[in-house]
Amino acid sequence: MNFAVIGAGAAGCAATYTLSKNGHRVQVFDGADAVGGRTRHIQREGFSLPSGALFLMEGLYPRATALIEEMGRRRELIPWGGETQLIDEGGRRYAVNFVRMMTYLSLPVLTFADKLRLLMTGAKLMLSPSPKNPFDGADLAPFDKGDNVEAWARSNLGDRGFDYIIRPMMDFLTAAPSRELATAFPLAMVKNALKIKLSVPPQGMGQICDWMIAASPGAKLHLSTPVERVERQGSGYRVVTKAGEVHDVDGVVFATEAFESARLMEGFLPQAPADKLVHLRYGKYATVSLAYKRNPWPDFPADMVLPAGKQISINCLILNSRRQPGSVPPGGELVTIYFTSPFLETMSDEDIRRESIEAVTRVFGPAPEPDFVHLFVYPRGISYSSPGTYARMDSVHGELPPGIRLAGDYFANNSVETAISSGERAGQALHRFSQVKAIAGQ
Repeated sequence: MNFAVIGAGAAGCAATYTLSKNGHRVQVFDGADAVGGRTRHIQREGFSLPSGALFLMEGLYPRATALIEEMGRRRELIPWGGETQLIDEGGRRYAVNFVRMMTYLSLPVLTFADKLRLLMTGAKLMLSPSPKNPFDGADLAPFDKGDNVEAWARSNLGDRGFDYIIRPMMDFLTAAPSRELATAFPLAMVKNALKIKLSVPPQGMGQICDWMIAASPGAKLHLSTPVERVERQGSGYRVVTKAGEVHDVDGVVFATEAFESARLMEGFLPQAPADKLVHLRYGKYATVSLAYKRNPWPDFPADMVLPAGKQISINCLILNSRRQPGSVPPGGELVTIYFTSPFLETMSDEDIRRESIEAVTRVFGPAPEPDFVHLFVYPRGISYSSPGTYARMDSVHGELPPGIRLAGDYFANNSVETAISSGERAGQALHRFSQVKAIAGQ
């Protein structure tokens, strides 16, 4: 059968790969001039700039890891240690490792009572039921009890446990305020923390999308080709691009933001799923790259720094020469800075640029003006997994017209794993749809 995939980020590329390996013809549409979405890296003056995603969490990313293995690419992944500093509003610094939870118990800011509380809560979590897959909304929904991460953490771990452990980690992983996040995902992450290993493809996270497209024989890419609308056409669908091109297909995977998928299907999408997609809360998202052709801090003792204590606009600063050595020219450094969504709503691009430069020198030490600053700003770039979101969004799958599937990180959490696994599931669902049609003789 002939299927269309709208959106060539991680979700769309996973859907394309899944459909293609099952023998289907696939046409992929994206308004950008390359695949990758927010995993894409931009090349500039010898630097490779990440537009969003930074790493894989092998062991905790089952489907992304499995597909990379299936494509014969796993040995190409570069391990990353994740050595981290926490820095609070008083300028105090604490060495931890992002993926080794036990290192957080050495934080001197924690009292003996705090540490005992952390251990007891951790043991309770290990013994309690949890989602099979923290990146699948269907698995998360039964464990969404309506409470939020900040309230749960302050109650169970204390203020210092929240301010120095949970909030720095969740701010970085989600870019959303903890008081607006459901607890199912963070608790599943903590429970599975011992499985995490960090790694990066040699050319950055966008290379995973390149691998999936390369392993999709016959897939036809329509890049720099935004889609205007999708229409019902007999038993199939018609994809109409903004340039006026028309493509008739048997089914469609929408791998765009939720609100954009609803817009493209206006006219045939039932009201119930349309409302859920349109009203899903999104926040502004920004990541900034500061490039230095000569590294000002070659001896800095950590790979990344997470602000702790009082929440501020920036949630992470990463030295890319440590995370992905090939992303910088010899002797250079690239700092990537991530912002937390609510603060961005009142910030201009110039505010973001200025605050990034000030933060870099405050955190890493004196430095000359960067050789360049590159901003990636998305007005509606991240979705909020607030209490009730998992069940509400998962219910959308059962309300779609035949031959239509959705994929995207908004079905669970803002992550490459959610995007890839949802794309794979969308492709599998359309493959089953094709089998049913074949049996029915259509």
